[in-house]
Amino acid sequence: MNWLVPGFLAGSLLVGLPIALHFLRSKPKTEVRFPSLRFLGESALRDTRKHRLRRWLTLALRTLVILLLAGAFARPFWKNKQAEHQTALLVAIDNSMSMQTGQRWEKLRQQALASLAQLAPGDQAGLLMINPAPRWLIPMTADLAAVRTALQEMKPGFETTRYPAAMRLAGEALAAQPARKKILVWMADEQRLGWVGTPFDQSLPAGIDIQFGATEPAPERQAAITSTRWTPEAKGGVIELSIRLYSPSSDERLIEIRSRDTVLTSQKVKLAQNTENKVRLQVPIPAGQTLDGLKVTMTPDALPADDIAWIAVTPPTASKVLNEPPMSGTDFLAHALGSTRKLNDNPLESVTLPETEWPLASVVIAQGGTAFSDHYRTNLDRFAKGGGALWIFIDGSPEQKSWLAQRGFHIAERAPESEPWTLRDWDAESPLLSAFGSDGLFSLMDVEFYRGYDLTGDGITPVANWPDGSAAIASVSSGGQKFLICGFPPDREATDWMVHPSFVPFVHQAVRWLASLNSTARDWRVGDTIPLPSEKGTWATIDSSRPEPSREVSGGVQPPAPGLYEYSDGKSRALYAVNTPIMESDLTPWPDAGLLARLQSQQPGATAQKRSLAGPVVSDEVAESQQRIWWWLLAACALGLLAEVALANRTSA
Repeated sequence: MNWLVPGFLAGSLLVGLPIALHFLRSKPKTEVRFPSLRFLGESALRDTRKHRLRRWLTLALRTLVILLLAGAFARPFWKNKQAEHQTALLVAIDNSMSMQTGQRWEKLRQQALASLAQLAPGDQAGLLMINPAPRWLIPMTADLAAVRTALQEMKPGFETTRYPAAMRLAGEALAAQPARKKILVWMADEQRLGWVGTPFDQSLPAGIDIQFGATEPAPERQAAITSTRWTPEAKGGVIELSIRLYSPSSDERLIEIRSRDTVLTSQKVKLAQNTENKVRLQVPIPAGQTLDGLKVTMTPDALPADDIAWIAVTPPTASKVLNEPPMSGTDFLAHALGSTRKLNDNPLESVTLPETEWPLASVVIAQGGTAFSDHYRTNLDRFAKGGGALWIFIDGSPEQKSWLAQRGFHIAERAPESEPWTLRDWDAESPLLSAFGSDGLFSLMDVEFYRGYDLTGDGITPVANWPDGSAAIASVSSGGQKFLICGFPPDREATDWMVHPSFVPFVHQAVRWLASLNSTARDWRVGDTIPLPSEKGTWATIDSSRPEPSREVSGGVQPPAPGLYEYSDGKSRALYAVNTPIMESDLTPWPDAGLLARLQSQQPGATAQKRSLAGPVVSDEVAESQQRIWWWLLAACALGLLAEVALANRTSA
């Protein structure tokens, strides 16, 4: 018999109280003779003996009740003698992308398999996935063959490394095991990123032996594609890449842009360490060829996974522009878009806002308040929520003001002045101005404005400002939605821009840029949950490092691997590019091995000492809660109390 809280056994000393009271009242101090008692019969003497026996039974019941009560509060349990000789082994698996580096995965897996091979029948083992949040691949089980098979078949994933939560869960799971020997096999590469935020002053529960694998140094050659941006142009487009070189101090790589198996362009680039190396590649698209997406490859290094990136190219349907015509006057935007009809490659088509649902692959131009009216409000909200590309010209209508205010953006009409305004502070780095070049920006500075609105809001990124510095043209972001706002209406009463030669190329570039901002073209990362434009549809892989079969999805999806994906609901089709996590490419190991050693719990020999100081380990609590012997002791205590009350009443009668 073992006791979970043995301190309560001291309460058994209270049995001395009823014993002392019993002997204090057992004999009177003065003996008085009653002569008449000599005439009583033998039955009276027997009654006296019974009375004395009941007193002793009452005393025994009172002491038993006290002992049972103290024992119940001490919470007794029986040790599982067979379990004391078993081993519980848990393998915590770092399934992050960094484990794909070189031979890291295979070396650490072989070490874990060697530990599993030492287990005997009756032992237990389990597999715990570490990233992105700890989850059981196989809970603790005696089926050791299933654990070995699952570990042999497993492959590293593309998640970001996070260690603290998995370390805590692994310690709790092993502490709950009644086994005599408890081992945590930490199958991880000890990446610095994973240990950030770990409370090293909190070691594992007592009796758990943690086995770290061999820590690999950072590779001698490692670089990663950290970001991509696609800007469509008349005969193709431009890809802007950011590449970070971790080692060596300088390197040269070959960059190739592919459409499936076809190489569209390539370029050798020189990289410098610990900086964002910007690379710009002109990508020609052959006439008549339709692109679903582009694959960017770089000369592979120790970690090939982040040397590949995908880009979702705007599908041809995105060239359709849903245009809200002005209430009166000339539709200058429609004329500017119509000038692309003579282009052989991806001409822009302007159509009136349809009464039916607006396709997400389109670009919507709202020239006034009509698009924000109750008639179109449902379509507008659904289009914006789905990530559709939206270009808004401000005319100051109440409906327009209300719609923008709900998204945190506000407009204020500018006071008229005697002289017209011109725009300043043009952002030369904005893709909206890529059609002009640095010299062509002068053609934008002599445009005159007679009526306009100031744009304010937390998500505003100015492209050009009014003379007083307030935003006039801006790209805005709100809740994952991105759109373009011009603080003026496109009519001759507000500006003379429409008669300047810079107007048409600006409109063309703005529409193509907006099409590229469609939510389907966003550079998603593994681990992101992608919201889908409709409730139900089919998710399929077009190109991926680890293809998966098509499946039905609803609401949102979280791709487990980078690649180019397609979503279709039977009415429309959308493309999504998913790339590797940015921070995971930094393969620097945790520098302080001493801190990792502090996570090690006390050895089994010190368990008894720790138990006497800090209470029992969790496994004892589990055994006690399963047996619930205290409940039976309390039940026996209650029965004893009932018997004691009955005997005490008869004794006192």
